[in-house]
Amino acid sequence: MTADVFGTAALRGAVLEAWRASPARLREDANGEEDHARAYYRDRVVVELAQNAADAATRAGTPGRLLLRLAHGDDGSPVLVAANTGAPLDAPGVASLASLRASAKRGTSTREVGRFGVGFAAVRAVADEVVVCSTTGAVRFALADTRVELERVAAHEAAEGRGELADEVRRRDGSLPALRLPWPTEGRPPAGYDTAVVLTLRDEVAHDEVRALLAAVDDVLLLALPGLVEVVVEVEDAAPRRLADVERRWDVLTAEGELPLALVADRPVEERSARTWRVTWALPRAGASLPGVVHAPTPTDEPCSLPALLVATLPLDPSRRHVTAGALTDALLDHAAAAYADLAGRVAASGADPTGLVPTGLASGALDAALRRRVLAALARTPLLVPADPDDPLVAPMRATTVRDLPDGPAVAALGLLVAGLVRLPPGPAAAAAARALGVEERTLAEVVDELPTGAAVDWAALYDALDAVAHDAAAREGLAALPVPLVDGRVVRGPRGVVVLDADVAALPLATLDALGDWGLRAADPRVARPLLLRLGAERVDAHALLRHPVLRAAVLGQADDDDLDHAAQVTAAVLDVVAAAGTVPDDAAAWLGLLTLTAADGAAAPAHGLVLPGGRAADLLDDRVLAPVAVEALDRWSREVLTAVGVRDDLAVTTVPDVVAGVAPDEDADDPGALAAASLDGWDAYVLRLAAVLGPGAACGDVAAVADLDAVADDRWDALLAHVARTPALRVALVTPVRGEGSGASADSYTAWWLRTRAGLPLPAVFALPGAHGLPAALVPPAPAVLDGLDAGVLRALGGVASLAEVPAVGWSALLERLGPPGTVVPLEVAAGLWRAWATGAGPGEAPGAVVALTAPGVAEVVEDAVVADDPRWWQRASDAVPVVPVPPSGPDGVRPGAGAVADLLDLPLAADELDADVADDGEPEDVPDAVLALLPGAPVRWWRHDDLLVGGDAVDWWVDDDGDVHAVHVAGLAAGLAWAAGRWGARGALEHLLGDPDDGSAALDVVLG
Repeated sequence: MTADVFGTAALRGAVLEAWRASPARLREDANGEEDHARAYYRDRVVVELAQNAADAATRAGTPGRLLLRLAHGDDGSPVLVAANTGAPLDAPGVASLASLRASAKRGTSTREVGRFGVGFAAVRAVADEVVVCSTTGAVRFALADTRVELERVAAHEAAEGRGELADEVRRRDGSLPALRLPWPTEGRPPAGYDTAVVLTLRDEVAHDEVRALLAAVDDVLLLALPGLVEVVVEVEDAAPRRLADVERRWDVLTAEGELPLALVADRPVEERSARTWRVTWALPRAGASLPGVVHAPTPTDEPCSLPALLVATLPLDPSRRHVTAGALTDALLDHAAAAYADLAGRVAASGADPTGLVPTGLASGALDAALRRRVLAALARTPLLVPADPDDPLVAPMRATTVRDLPDGPAVAALGLLVAGLVRLPPGPAAAAAARALGVEERTLAEVVDELPTGAAVDWAALYDALDAVAHDAAAREGLAALPVPLVDGRVVRGPRGVVVLDADVAALPLATLDALGDWGLRAADPRVARPLLLRLGAERVDAHALLRHPVLRAAVLGQADDDDLDHAAQVTAAVLDVVAAAGTVPDDAAAWLGLLTLTAADGAAAPAHGLVLPGGRAADLLDDRVLAPVAVEALDRWSREVLTAVGVRDDLAVTTVPDVVAGVAPDEDADDPGALAAASLDGWDAYVLRLAAVLGPGAACGDVAAVADLDAVADDRWDALLAHVARTPALRVALVTPVRGEGSGASADSYTAWWLRTRAGLPLPAVFALPGAHGLPAALVPPAPAVLDGLDAGVLRALGGVASLAEVPAVGWSALLERLGPPGTVVPLEVAAGLWRAWATGAGPGEAPGAVVALTAPGVAEVVEDAVVADDPRWWQRASDAVPVVPVPPSGPDGVRPGAGAVADLLDLPLAADELDADVADDGEPEDVPDAVLALLPGAPVRWWRHDDLLVGGDAVDWWVDDDGDVHAVHVAGLAAGLAWAAGRWGARGALEHLLGDPDDGSAALDVVLG
């Protein structure tokens, strides 16, 4: 018989007596065991066994070692053995195992995990028979033994006439408490261990479930149960696993202390003595996975989104799956947050990035949200962030500043020397989100730059070099817009825009000139801080040439005209001419306002540069000295002819370019733009742009227009010489002969120079004249070139109005040309009229409907008339009369197509004859066959025609006609030839057809028909 060393008989007797006295007690015990086994602890058998092992080691004060072995027994049943070191089994322990919610650990070490006395019930989830064997003895719990004992007691009571217990056993249908009745048994733990729990697993389903639980055992079990230092997992058909030395793989921080009595006053009685709190945070070093739940210390169902494992002595509900809300939980969460911040601080002090420990995003539950709030508050007070200045200590987020969108690098390091609390964040959005969550002050680069000091102690050159690395980004350049810049005169200004970086040629200017430039407002950077960054941010590197484009010089010259201080005006002139001399050339866009620079004329009067000429030059020869006087000799002595001509003093005729001309729009005289200054120097410019609007359309963009200047100053007796000089000087010639075109328009207008010479010079130039050697231009229409143009080439003559044909006559010239023919009723020679009609057919003609045109008033008679119709084709030429004058349109193309009739009607604003006149043939006539000789040579000709003695169309007598059906009507052979040629689309062959109709054997006529 096995010795009852733990007094199990007494325990069984007490339990059975309680069940006999109250069958409801049996029901309560059975339901409680079933709830814990099948609900609260359904998946925690391994964890609960490990917890008991850890507590046993803690009670014994020895390192805990746990063996978890899964195998099949000799009888084939699956068996789980959980062997541990530590305090062996004793009588109170057996009593605790046989009770529910009455732990034997009351009053023991606060480092023990088990506190409720219900964890052992987890074994019932997988086993109906459990043996606990220790070095001190062994006990067995079995569902079958409980059933036998209850049936015995129930039978005894039934014999006494009481059946309540038997009824309750029957109603439970075998679902009885297996852990209330311990039995002594035999057994020893495996060698090296003090206690073993042996579970005979219920079936293979339970075996598979336990196997999965063992596969999930990892470092978290050791971290949650600090009483264990080793866990060995042995599963049949698998290599054994040993878990130990967990601190090598995890960064662990533990904090503990004692709770005030008030915080545990409302806890269950058996928990009130456990006033020591303990919090452990574990951070994986090698990327191990986290369980994602709070451990207290065994896993709960409370999610935790922080990137570390939390093990804390949090109060739990009876299921040990949820944390109980209240003051105690709040206090422990405070301690947990403080410990987490200490862990993050330790990570930061090691040089690692702590921002990954900062919770961002959404919380995973109420407890997680409460913990995250406290963690963020604690982290904000903890020195975590790397300072931009490497000599400073770590910075707490609540005192830290970052620069938005400024990546870590030299720029941040340089700003860190000047901005307190500036920190360096790792790259990426995660670190930025962490900084925002911690309340790090986020400032724009512009805000930081606005507050930079301007003292002499700042190393501006080093700062500029560091910031240059980020200045390639447009947003960063905008943020640096107010960057302080030391100037050469000792001032510090905000913003590089408007600052100039001087080149060597400017620095070599006379000191008085540099002083003058500074007085005018030129902001020149101190050469010691001149860096590429300043240029990126809008500073302008200027040599003497570029300085001439600077608005400071322009403003000084423009303000000179209103300056009554002659000494100041002389200072401006001298400084500007010094810059021009250093530059060598003048930018095109500066020429106009440099021409306003005040100089002294030979007679001592002050005059703008463009109002003076150089003695002995071409301009002095051609221009009236009463309009443009010679410059003073003193100016020539001080500055070269090249410098004076560069600022506008005339040595030769000058070409002025007016930029961005718009037809019909004259530049505002007060406008601060180059166009206004350039246009102001050109006589009649306002009238010229109106002329452009008339030709090209109002608002037409004409681009830049070059013009010969000072034409209004030409001496009266030098026009011949001027025209010859313009014709042979390339720049002047281009300004004359190049027409102005509007964007998107096929039309063109005369250049300003051509327009001015033709309309304002007083030269005897007709609107249109014939080029020398031109043919087909009768003097009645186009006069010859005037004598003043003798010797000029055709290109210049064309610009001044010369044409080689009527087709070249511009639209604006037709009015004068038609006026030369005389008043309405004037007979016009046919060769002159034919030239007009041919020109109109090509699209040449007046821009507006003329008051009179040349038309046929009878066959072979042309007159000037006020009204007419345009012939759709040659048929209508026969209908011309005094009552209905007809404008012929010569047909074009080998097939006789008449594309020009509608265009001519639009050009002259006249109706088409077909729209105004009746085209009905008065009678049918006599049909006759077209000769075969004609049909053979004229494809497309009709095979029949109609002979008439008198052919009337619309009441008018005609020689031939082709009606809408294509039938040819004629009164004689010549008319038949014309009708057949027109019907066949071979109008040019009508003469040859007439010969062929008279003599079918005429071979020459036949050839002309074929080729015509």
